[in-house]
Amino acid sequence: MKTTILIVHSDDGDRKGIHDILSHFDFDLIYANDGLIGLQAAKYLKPQLIISEIDLKLLNGITMAEMIRRDEQIGESSILFLHHRLDMDLIQAARKLSSKAFLIKPYVDNSLIYAVKRGLEQPNLTSSKNKTPVPYEECQMNRMNNQRYA
Repeated sequence: MKTTILIVHSDDGDRKGIHDILSHFDFDLIYANDGLIGLQAAKYLKPQLIISEIDLKLLNGITMAEMIRRDEQIGESSILFLHHRLDMDLIQAARKLSSKAFLIKPYVDNSLIYAVKRGLEQPNLTSSKNKTPVPYEECQMNRMNNQRYA
């Protein structure tokens, strides 16, 4: 069974950048463009890892993560936070939520991959050399952003 990673980010360019880095691994990458869709997708899909921007529309990343942590079915998902600047208050909030990493933009390939390995507790994770990455435009992002989950 593939590892499911939910990427919650409001910026299409940043989602594409993260996709380009992680699509070389054998992950099922799912996308949401705001915190409310991210929360609904997490409840419905139960990802092993959630990578979330903090400054999200409708529901910010910290609040979304707090709600996820309170949910018994998805509360154990690992969470990585992304932000555009260093903010010690946000880092403290992330720590309280047992976040596995707090990355500052720009998200460098190696630091994102290291954070994902740490979040999944798979230090020996390697890319799939024979895997042809699914183009960003064909991934499940469009379905996630246009669908509400009950």
